[in-house]
Amino acid sequence: MATRWRATAAALVCALHLAVFVPTIGDWSSVLINDFAPQAQAIKGGDLPYRDQDIEYPPLSVPVLIAPIYIDDSTQGFVDGFMWEMLAFDLAIVVLIALALPGDTRRVLFALGIYTVGAVILSDVVLDNSLIDIGPLILNRFDLVPTLFVLAAILARDRGRSATWSGLLSIGVAIKAFPLFLYPALLRGEKNLRRVVIAGVVPLLLCAVAVLVMGDEFGSAITYHTQRALQVESLAATPFEIAKVWGSSGISTGVGHGGFEIHASGTTAARWISVVLGAAGYLWLVVVGWRSKASNLQLATALLTVLVVFAPVLSPQFLLWILPISACAYGLGKENLVLLVAILFTQIVLQNYNGVDGLDGNFVWPVAARNLYLLVYLWLVAAPILREGREPAEARSREAYARAA
Repeated sequence: MATRWRATAAALVCALHLAVFVPTIGDWSSVLINDFAPQAQAIKGGDLPYRDQDIEYPPLSVPVLIAPIYIDDSTQGFVDGFMWEMLAFDLAIVVLIALALPGDTRRVLFALGIYTVGAVILSDVVLDNSLIDIGPLILNRFDLVPTLFVLAAILARDRGRSATWSGLLSIGVAIKAFPLFLYPALLRGEKNLRRVVIAGVVPLLLCAVAVLVMGDEFGSAITYHTQRALQVESLAATPFEIAKVWGSSGISTGVGHGGFEIHASGTTAARWISVVLGAAGYLWLVVVGWRSKASNLQLATALLTVLVVFAPVLSPQFLLWILPISACAYGLGKENLVLLVAILFTQIVLQNYNGVDGLDGNFVWPVAARNLYLLVYLWLVAAPILREGREPAEARSREAYARAA
């Protein structure tokens, strides 16, 4: 695809994103108004991010979260500024896909189309103000920021730029931890390990030094996540919620750690079973993936998906970790069509979030459907890699049988 046509595609899709999302800037958001804005104001006033404000994210998330407060320190000014900031990262992903994704015109346009459709579906939120956000999800959270660095890292890895991909991925880790789990995928076949290590360590070391110099400590962010209970939208919570709809007693929800959690006998065991399944699936994919012919985009998509699907906390914005990577990996394939259906059901869940308190059917069934489609999607992206890992052993068995005969 010629550079001129790539630039034209980038401009047109960016214009579409601006037309869709600019009118929503400034919309009410519970997270921005009740959490991020007060934290940013307090940090600007001298509070330490971790010791005083209990920030739950890695150190480089802090500049991302508080930057808008230095432009306008009012709450509404922060909301406007944060949304403009996230829109800039959304447009950066569009430009990155259009200009850097290798392949022909169809591949680039399909990737841009899938990403745009998914982002728009996830962002059409009209809810009760007292429960959850109103406005586009991609502008109310900062998950597109680390995702941009992840996508850039994968594309740099495909071009053989060892220090670049490792540095970009490390920056993503320093913003939100999930990119750390992609290092095994991108280390396949890497010949310049020294450059990878140095480029990866430097951003994290600088973050650690900054935290120490400020007199702060990062331990609270780690303990925050280890203490989280089973979230209502997680796969492991779904059986409890269906049982509640069907009349079982002793199952309820409560607010904790910034979200709704499921309370019932057996939820702790379910949480750990889900964690173990996710860890086992991840390790299986890593081991088999190292020997597979799957592209870096495909392996990264599978690894992210298994982590998201089996996580005890499955927030809607986590799908933004997968969406642009999957769009580039599979284009208009069946994998992305199933992913878009899962995203659609996620939006239906958000539209019916007023049923979360009593676990009403209008909330539970869309959650169950979304999680089912995510399982199907996980199978579609992971099964080819896992089957490829079995093929050599099966071929050797057939060969040995033929010799014996």
